[in-house]
Amino acid sequence: MHDLSLYLLEVLENAVSAGAFRVVTTIVADRETDSLTMIVEDDGPGLPVPPAEAVDPFFTTKQGKKTGLGLSLFLQDAQAAGGGLRVGRSHDVGGVEVRAWMGLSHVDRPPVGDLALSFVTMMATNPEVDFTVVLANGDGRATLRGRELLGDASALLAFQRSLEL
Repeated sequence: MHDLSLYLLEVLENAVSAGAFRVVTTIVADRETDSLTMIVEDDGPGLPVPPAEAVDPFFTTKQGKKTGLGLSLFLQDAQAAGGGLRVGRSHDVGGVEVRAWMGLSHVDRPPVGDLALSFVTMMATNPEVDFTVVLANGDGRATLRGRELLGDASALLAFQRSLEL
């Protein structure tokens, strides 16, 4: 079973592989509506196929691979937790938007995993990419940019802990 941080890592890797130089991730935990939403937007060239095909397990843009299971498994886990996943055009950043939503306390929600490690790994290995992370929950909202996270991931770690029910 994947955890959310690994799904996120796959989506971030896809954005960078597609040529994005700006990636904005928004994670919203809303206890009032019992919902968790994860959105990754990039400024890359966009999808080379219709959105429905991008979540097909037999579609991939990676050379030498015959399957692209990341988004299809993410979709399956989001649906199992009472939600869904949509891939389309980012109206704010210009490239692709991957939006997943699910029940925050749903028994089938995948575990959060290590969000901080996923972000720090991407930022450290792709210093040319401008990564922004927006975290929102009932306690407020925080926006972190690449260097802030590399220097001190404590806000992200605190948010991550707040999602563990």
